[in-house]
Amino acid sequence: MQKLGAQVFEEVYDYLKRARHQNASETEIRECLEKVVPRASDCFEVDQLLYFEEQLLITMGKEPTLQDPHQRTVENKQKFK
Repeated sequence: MQKLGAQVFEEVYDYLKRARHQNASETEIRECLEKVVPRASDCFEVDQLLYFEEQLLITMGKEPTLQDPHQRTVENKQKFK
């Protein structure tokens, strides 16, 4: 939040949550993020936060809200290089 500022953080967080829920392509996500921030890689921590939130839901025995969070880890590493 400090890196992006509160307003941009909220926008990125909300967008990534929706995009992941809709199973958007990595290209589409990158293009949309680059309209909000200078570099999509600045949003890596937000994407990781969403991932960890999903993992917490899984460990608590609740249904994850996003598509295949385990696969996202691999895709995130490639996407933000």
